[in-house]
Amino acid sequence: MKKITLLFSLLISFAITAQNNITFSVDMTGQSFTQPYVSGGFNGWSGTDNPLTNTTGNIWEVTLPLADGEYEYKFSYDDWFGQEAFTQGDVCTITSGGGNNNRSLVVGGAAQILPTAPFSGCAESATNPGPHTLIVNVDMSAYAGSIGTAVNINGENYNGQGLGAWCGPCIPLTDTGSGMWSATIPLEEFTYQFKMTVDGWTDQEGFAEFDPGTVTNNGNTNRYVQMYGDRTINLVWNAPQVLNTKDLNSTIGFMVYPNPSQNVWNVKTKDQIIKTVQVFDVLGKKVMNMKPNLSDVSIDASTLPKGLYFAKMTTDLGSNSVKLIKN
Repeated sequence: MKKITLLFSLLISFAITAQNNITFSVDMTGQSFTQPYVSGGFNGWSGTDNPLTNTTGNIWEVTLPLADGEYEYKFSYDDWFGQEAFTQGDVCTITSGGGNNNRSLVVGGAAQILPTAPFSGCAESATNPGPHTLIVNVDMSAYAGSIGTAVNINGENYNGQGLGAWCGPCIPLTDTGSGMWSATIPLEEFTYQFKMTVDGWTDQEGFAEFDPGTVTNNGNTNRYVQMYGDRTINLVWNAPQVLNTKDLNSTIGFMVYPNPSQNVWNVKTKDQIIKTVQVFDVLGKKVMNMKPNLSDVSIDASTLPKGLYFAKMTTDLGSNSVKLIKN
């Protein structure tokens, strides 16, 4: 009985620590309504579960405790009498589920106050419309095939520019050594779907629906990047990108690879020192505690059982958590 009680306590403790207060706010100027709500995957797309409160003028907000994960949502009012309408590619949205355009949110180990967005609009568009620069770095060191000409990025275009309109060889990356390939691409504000390929379409990445950092439309699952500012994305060939809060707001930008892993997870930041790393199993038990004080950290997975883990990492900008998978 004591073991069962302890296990239950650990599960409850983990569930509690995994909750993060997320504040949603929207400017309802120009809308005729009685009560606005936030509706999304976190409440089963309910039109009444999470009402917003009027704060000042036309600004309405609500704070919800959410577990780490990726969510889609939108603002609605009067039990779905009205809802936001977006165009595919709007920078604060992703298009998934066969053509549904929703706002996107990644919760990763920290509270967030989301920027106040106009109803049916993106806050990012008002503050920094672009154009922007995308730097793509891809680790091909574990690629089992042969690379003849180049590694390519293939994805959507917008306003006549973008990621090659899925053309194959149009946008090659440069071999920078040690299995790394890189490209710098000017892009307008937009949410671009893409994937990495080899020698045009000789080989391509393959993802499953619901893999982190991907969206699925009409049976095609691709990566995506939201260009609301200059971005650097660090990828590993054919490995789903573990998105996190800091990656989205470009504050820290943790890169974790390989993930899943059998022996080691490598963690890098662009310009921050990782002061502490704490690794927890799915029961909330701390299995590792490190104080590296480095920007590049290796987490030894060799002695850990196969399964799911969470690493909480702290820098001067705060703490953030990422999901780790041991194969």
